[in-house]
Amino acid sequence: MENDLLKTQLFAEFEVEKLKQKEEEVRMSLLINPNDFELLRELAIILYHKNDYASAIKVYKKVLEYKENKMEGYAFLGQLYYENEEYKKAIEMFEKALDINPDFAFGHFLLGNAYSRAGDIMNAITSYDFAIFLDLDIYKAHLDFAEKYEKMGAYERAIREYRLAYDIDPREKSVREKIKDLEGKIRRTDDL
Repeated sequence: MENDLLKTQLFAEFEVEKLKQKEEEVRMSLLINPNDFELLRELAIILYHKNDYASAIKVYKKVLEYKENKMEGYAFLGQLYYENEEYKKAIEMFEKALDINPDFAFGHFLLGNAYSRAGDIMNAITSYDFAIFLDLDIYKAHLDFAEKYEKMGAYERAIREYRLAYDIDPREKSVREKIKDLEGKIRRTDDL
């Protein structure tokens, strides 16, 4: 259940126009009730999907003060730090989440990603091993992130995730084609 809550936050889909409209609605509601932690949580998720990670972190820190499910809160805050390329803080948050629930497979995966980006490959491998031991499909998790980044227009991050999935299973030709397509989009954008 906790894993599902975090995945819902990370992989929710928003249309750009609806995202802007929803942000305006939430901010207006927060003017009336600035301490409504559900509204603050919703604003943090919206900011995350707008790639405004620094603002999402500030908002979500307030949410964490009120949040009953600290494990899910630490994990989401860890992902915000990860996206903001603050890997040491991300690792700290993921470890706090896993202290609360050591069987949180998706949390081990996220921790592995943070360790990997921080250059700590041995701890990354250990975290991925725990995730696999707890039956997380790491290949699918990388594809999920790749698709999310692609929909957000973050093509370089999408390529990175597709490459990680491809490294796990290089037999999958569609993933290799997706990498080439995105590299082409980036080149075309750079040429403009």
